[in-house]
Amino acid sequence: MMDNPAHPASPPPPHPRVNLAGLLRLRPDRTMLVSATRAAMASGICMVAGWLLDDPAAGLMANLGTFVALYGSGRPYHNRAILLALIAGGLVVCVVAGAEAAVVPNPWVSVAVAALIATLASFLCTALNVGPPGAYILMLACATGTAMVGQASHPGRIAVLVAAGGTVAWLLHMLGALWERRRPERRAVANAALAVADFIDSAAHSRSDLPRHRAATSLHDAWRALIAWQPAGDPDAALRQLRACSRRLHGLFAAAVREGSAGGSPGPAASAEARTIMSRVAELPSEPALAGPNERRAFFRRREMIASSFAWTLQPPLIASRVGAAALIAGAAGVMIGLERSYWAAAAAVLVLYQGLNWVLAMQRGFERTLGTMLGLILAATLTWLHPGGVALIGCIVLLQFIGQLFVVSNYAFAVAFFTPMALLMAGPGSASVSDVNELLLARGLDTILGCAVGLAVLLVTYRTGGSTVRRALAETLAAAKLVLPFLARGEVTTIEARTARRRLRSNAFGLILLYEEQAGGTERARGEADRAWPAIVAAQRLAFRILSACWEIEAAGNAANAPLGDDDGEAIIRALEALQAGRVATIPLSSSNFLVPEIILLNESVTS
Repeated sequence: MMDNPAHPASPPPPHPRVNLAGLLRLRPDRTMLVSATRAAMASGICMVAGWLLDDPAAGLMANLGTFVALYGSGRPYHNRAILLALIAGGLVVCVVAGAEAAVVPNPWVSVAVAALIATLASFLCTALNVGPPGAYILMLACATGTAMVGQASHPGRIAVLVAAGGTVAWLLHMLGALWERRRPERRAVANAALAVADFIDSAAHSRSDLPRHRAATSLHDAWRALIAWQPAGDPDAALRQLRACSRRLHGLFAAAVREGSAGGSPGPAASAEARTIMSRVAELPSEPALAGPNERRAFFRRREMIASSFAWTLQPPLIASRVGAAALIAGAAGVMIGLERSYWAAAAAVLVLYQGLNWVLAMQRGFERTLGTMLGLILAATLTWLHPGGVALIGCIVLLQFIGQLFVVSNYAFAVAFFTPMALLMAGPGSASVSDVNELLLARGLDTILGCAVGLAVLLVTYRTGGSTVRRALAETLAAAKLVLPFLARGEVTTIEARTARRRLRSNAFGLILLYEEQAGGTERARGEADRAWPAIVAAQRLAFRILSACWEIEAAGNAANAPLGDDDGEAIIRALEALQAGRVATIPLSSSNFLVPEIILLNESVTS
């Protein structure tokens, strides 16, 4: 065993802190510039059309559908088209449901409908990996509908207008496919190449645990863009080329993991090759081999993603239950204290919770939302005093939306300072009296403070702080590893059953780091649990990636003779993993290849520490 010492876990990353310095950062990137331009154009087209038709209210209604432009960036165009169509349909349903609920005199109906929409949207968006702005915009659309008193008698008109706005945003989103159809896939492969190169470089300094996780995640994202998010059928030449690049990156990653397990590190040539792929991804020659027939089974289908997300220990139901409870509590509190549009409070609560942020990041998001809203209310008061109308009103709304979307990632508080007056200009007439304006601004400030406070309170009450949470995740990862080992021993790693087992192990390995980040960004007790669990988390993830890398090497070589262990070796390793699952020190398995021996040694040390 002395020939294969286990590398100790690298130091855990620093605990996240509330970052006030970020409030001064104003550095939008090109991606956000494109997104902001697209959203502003869609909004402007709808409102100008309403103005030209002498029906500004219709233009503002259609503008709700243009929120479609905020979704789907970075996805391949075929998959993006489907996602955006579904989001557009969801916006139509949400706005109409909210408008119909507003007819009922009892305000609790509107609160219940908004909370229900928030819960369902949060579950589906999390289960299907929709990404920001996720459930927030869908819930906001529903809540906006609850304020449309008098509109519910025209649900067909509402649906048509919102769908028209969604169609405009859909068309603008898809324009890029006309001149660079494979740009999202190229970017995904380039990002994966950079992450793999960084991981290989970090291995030489024994600080490769987090870079390994980032590289594996980036490779997964790239392969998903190249396989799971593509239509069935033969790929074109560009897609075959990109898949060949991704296969080579997987090979470099697998070799680096294997070298690291043996106590070494890949040479600088491997990192240089990964960076070459990153810089020349459009020029590299395509490999002649096409994708295998089962590669799509490496990913969940949509119905499988939803069906597998109902366990209470998983993120989708946890986030959905938090969001639903917070929306209901915030909306109810708004009704009880007499806020006219309590849905703003519910929306603020959803905003804090829908991404599943840890406690520190949720506090920062709540602080940024509150600060940005206060600044936005000052700007809103100024603009309302100026009474913009017609083209001036359209110009103000478009400009505010553009600036807000441009900075929504780099400086959320600054972005909210522009989104707030935009929403108020869309919601109220420019001729409101000063007293009405003052009352409205005060109500919006109270809504935001109330919603953020409720969201943080719900998060604190439901925060996972027990060591049992980490132990359960570790046990599930080891259980998933045991399912893959028999396939690996036989060299049968490409069957549907084997890919399903590999998929489960990969998901558990990713979840370990996400769980650590949640704990490390939590309360003092949760941070202590995270630091104590870090060596075990690192050891379990190393073991998972070593197994997955061995599967990938067999698949790439197409030769089962490359299996790093036999049936007897696999049984010994399974017995060792069973002992570790039970919290006992495992007997070190003996094999000629020492496969998984360093990882099991490290797991033993973490169990006894």
